[in-house]
Amino acid sequence: MKLRKQFTAGYEGTSGPSPDTTLMTQPDMTMSIRQLLDRHSRGLPLTTNQRTGEYFDTEIPRFYDLTDMLKYKQELMDRNKSINNLIKDEKKAAKQREKENLKKTEDLQTSDKNETLVN
Repeated sequence: MKLRKQFTAGYEGTSGPSPDTTLMTQPDMTMSIRQLLDRHSRGLPLTTNQRTGEYFDTEIPRFYDLTDMLKYKQELMDRNKSINNLIKDEKKAAKQREKENLKKTEDLQTSDKNETLVN
């Protein structure tokens, strides 16, 4: 197999993939630079998709010392353990309630069978 390069004699080149010519803009969406600057200086929206930040309940701390970061990491790990334990307890309680409900329904079914046998 012979490699053909641009410097090889007789190499005429290949036509690469043609670029995609579809336009993503919408009609009448253009604004001049003057309009953009005017809208920006007045605080008006630029009629583009403006992304807003996502704000969470927990504040993200800034650390100026490595020991503070390690303490915060330990606090997060302790909080994670307590939440996982809480989830386990809730799952156990739900399982226990399910067992109790199943036992009650079985008791009701057996009592109904006994009543029909007596009558």
